[in-house]
Amino acid sequence: MTATTSSKVKQRTSKPSPESSRNLLLTVAFFEGAAVMVIELLGAKIIAPFYGTSLYVWASVLGVTLTALATGYYLGGWLSQKYRTEYPLFLVLGLGAVLTVLAPQIAPSIMVATSDLGVRAGSFIAVLLYLLPPVVCMGTVSPLITQLINSSKDKAGRSAGTVYAVSTVGGILATFLAGFYLIPELGITLTSWLVAGVLFVIAVLGLVRQKRIVPVGALLMGGLIALLLSAQSPTTDSAITVQYQSSGILGEWTVVDQVVAYDNGEPLSTRQLLLNGVDQTYTEVGNEPVSMWLYPHKIAALAGVKPAGSKALLLGMGGGSIAHNLLQLGFDLDIVELDERIPYIAEKWFGYDPNSANLVIDDARHFVNETTEKYDLVIFDLVSGEVQPWHVFTEEGLQDVREVLAEDALVIVNFQGLFDMENPELSRGPRSVLKTFQSVNYDMFISQREEDGTDLSSDLLMYGTPSGGLDFETALQQKLRYDDLFPFEEYTGDDFTPVPDVQLQDALVLTDDKPNLELLNAPTILDWRKNKMKFTVEGMLKKGLPIYY
Repeated sequence: MTATTSSKVKQRTSKPSPESSRNLLLTVAFFEGAAVMVIELLGAKIIAPFYGTSLYVWASVLGVTLTALATGYYLGGWLSQKYRTEYPLFLVLGLGAVLTVLAPQIAPSIMVATSDLGVRAGSFIAVLLYLLPPVVCMGTVSPLITQLINSSKDKAGRSAGTVYAVSTVGGILATFLAGFYLIPELGITLTSWLVAGVLFVIAVLGLVRQKRIVPVGALLMGGLIALLLSAQSPTTDSAITVQYQSSGILGEWTVVDQVVAYDNGEPLSTRQLLLNGVDQTYTEVGNEPVSMWLYPHKIAALAGVKPAGSKALLLGMGGGSIAHNLLQLGFDLDIVELDERIPYIAEKWFGYDPNSANLVIDDARHFVNETTEKYDLVIFDLVSGEVQPWHVFTEEGLQDVREVLAEDALVIVNFQGLFDMENPELSRGPRSVLKTFQSVNYDMFISQREEDGTDLSSDLLMYGTPSGGLDFETALQQKLRYDDLFPFEEYTGDDFTPVPDVQLQDALVLTDDKPNLELLNAPTILDWRKNKMKFTVEGMLKKGLPIYY
């Protein structure tokens, strides 16, 4: 064969596909881009019930995703020079489909194995092991498609731009579809099946088109194994029952019933509401929504210094324990809750009457900016798992709240952390919140239960009033109204004695421009999550109970 003939053969092998083939490849690029974004969202939701949703976890998810895409792009570029056919494209796509189905199944075991490494290292390694493989496969696709539709060096940039534009559009649409519908309605497992199923069908049809029968058989076998692993029923523990699970863009809600031994040895049926693996409400089955924790009662006892009939605003609902106490005290109550699943959960499993108060589904700060009401009492009970919403506790956010307060209003904040520690760095988060309140003319105090010892994630209670409008010394000397309604737990003014001599020199004033709350409160976040990881491992995973659905 002459050199000229060889050159012509080479040109024929690199010619672009016909228009129909080009459109098919761009369709594949669209679904690949969609799959990348859904898999990334799934990766974050898979890890949330175990490692949470703190900044460290999101950094792991985003960092691993970008690493996987970079690796895939490089691998795809190498393969595009080695193979000038569609064969590797569909083979990689099929492998990615199988790995997508497997990710939710292998993730719990990976998280158990990495639990001793802590939140930062453990979350990174866990995400690396279950999220990186399928995303690498997806990243490989775009360079392969670019090479296949490219017709000349002069049009290389246009070809690459077209492929990545189509892929990005797919990612945009899939992000909204997965976040607003697929994950909340279908859950993590079914969504992974759906995404993997679409990719798998495309891959098999593409390989059949290439007459690659052996790879088709291998993919079908791998897909069957993945489905069998996904369909395995978990082993249940008779003492623990998962009543409800729901994945959504705001987190994984779980309602768990558990039979525990009471002090006298008698069995006690408890019910917990978990958000991303962290307890939000804890009640006795049959006595819902009355909390088995002290802090909702302590908040209600303090709130009772305001008279019955006062206008109250509760920011954050959970299972409705605090709301129940406030209604028993006779408050005219408005509740703001961001997650639309909560009213259903609170009514069905925690005995909350939806007609007992005005419930609004909204962001707390947005509601405060829009309302025309004036409130005698405002309670902040806002947390997403272990993370408090920073935008509510900035100088601007607290000034917005101040605008809707009556002159003698009472403000109560449920917060987590510890003040009486030798290392002041460990309490900069709550001290910065206190300093931010003071920067917009609130008179704020903070109290803490003595029995909390040195636990970083203990409950703190901040309370105060705008510009000294409420005389706390006089109010707390009176008999608290709460004691007449809830005789099983008595409170006096001594239970709200402020922590003395709180130093704020090194604390920061939090602003919208510098939202440092999560970093300042990192010791509490990491300690709280570490404690809850043990419950998740011992109480659920090792007993075969699902941490998501």
